[in-house]
Amino acid sequence: MVTMPTMVTVQSISEMADQIISDPANTNKILELVEEVGGEDDLITIAAVRGLTKVFEHMLTNSWMHSVVPGDDDVATYRTWMRETYHTTYTTIAASVLSSNVTVSTTAFNACKTLLSAECVFVKLNLPRCAELISVVLRSTNEGLVGMLQSEIIDLDWKFCTLKGISLFASKCCVDKNRDTDLTKKVFMFLKSVDVSECFSAEHVNKKAKNEAEKTSFNIRKTFNSTWIQFLKMSKSTELYHEILTDLHQTVIPFMKNPKLLIDFLVDSYDLGGTTGLLALNSLFLLITQHNLDYPSFYPKLYRMLTPDLYHTEYVPRFFAMLDTFLKSPLLPAYLVAAFIKKLIRNALQAPPPIIMLTIRLVTNLLKIHPSTKRLVHRGPNHQAVRSDPYNPDELDPTKCNALESSLWELEVLTEHYCPGMSTVINTLRKPTDGVCVELGLGKGYEAIYKEYLKMWGSEPPLEFNEPGKYEDTAMGEMFVL
Repeated sequence: MVTMPTMVTVQSISEMADQIISDPANTNKILELVEEVGGEDDLITIAAVRGLTKVFEHMLTNSWMHSVVPGDDDVATYRTWMRETYHTTYTTIAASVLSSNVTVSTTAFNACKTLLSAECVFVKLNLPRCAELISVVLRSTNEGLVGMLQSEIIDLDWKFCTLKGISLFASKCCVDKNRDTDLTKKVFMFLKSVDVSECFSAEHVNKKAKNEAEKTSFNIRKTFNSTWIQFLKMSKSTELYHEILTDLHQTVIPFMKNPKLLIDFLVDSYDLGGTTGLLALNSLFLLITQHNLDYPSFYPKLYRMLTPDLYHTEYVPRFFAMLDTFLKSPLLPAYLVAAFIKKLIRNALQAPPPIIMLTIRLVTNLLKIHPSTKRLVHRGPNHQAVRSDPYNPDELDPTKCNALESSLWELEVLTEHYCPGMSTVINTLRKPTDGVCVELGLGKGYEAIYKEYLKMWGSEPPLEFNEPGKYEDTAMGEMFVL
């Protein structure tokens, strides 16, 4: 007589889980539940995942699951087997997070999260299992899981394990030569959401680690370094590359134990020039001024970045704000500052009006901070530098371009600009300076300029006195009447 196989149903799976909890003699049925996970029937998979979660949550909240019994007796063997079975079960459930079915994926994720929380009743958060969960969440097509996982990253243990998990995931992607830039974007958004500021407060940094929380904070500071370095090796789109560089000096460098590890990345980015080089400036300058980075070619490369094309990009205000900071030091040699002033004014001949005004304000400040460069403005019309400009605009080395021997004759050209406010700004530059720097006005565009000069006129612009009537009522209108 042939025995027909028993049909597995959602009800039978729920009953099986209750039997395992009520009688330890039924623990072998755990393997039957594991076999149902990942099958063709999504409802059965969901029921099996929930049943296994119920079983192991009950077991993990009992200390016997974690304690080790000395000797090689039956009890010790049973507990070892249960721990191995739990590991297999967790891995199987975690794999279901990658399911294309959103309900299965979300159920599996919640199950993993519940099991990790149950473990923490008696032991610390398990790093390998946490890293496994992070890996499947990042690779899952269920976009909502990343946000759900972010909400869990509150205490120090979760933050440490998350950073470690991201580092391991990024390392594996680099080894596998994964070129999926969308995946890198997801990793970046997840990594950026891990708030480690509390670990860098004076309370944590200046005291020796005496308890577990302080030791974890110390480990987080170390791991934050290695995680970011590993992440930056992943393949990135140009847009993501720029986004990373934009915030690096504010959200990453202040929280790194050793920011000098970013030198290679930032120098390579700076050497690329263009927008990428521009965005790397802030972070690189931060390492030079606050972390003793010796980078003698910083200013020559900065000088080479000043091209007419730069004046037409969206990052011009940001760049000029940085340039204002970089050239403020009174210790800079006059020939170097003169080279920047001359090139700024020369490029302004091809720039839009708001950027020309911004350039002139910046140059005004530089002349006030570095009085030895005023000769560029106050040379008379008969000076040799005016009649024959010795400045070489094609020279890439600011020390060899002869800017200090030149003059700012370009100001005369800009005075004739069609924008009515240009001559006013230039006259401010030519006045005897009082040492007080002017405001750059980084946010001013065409609309702001237009409104300013409407106020200067003091009245509405002249319009036609008599309001015109209908065109059909005029003599010429008869020609167009059908």
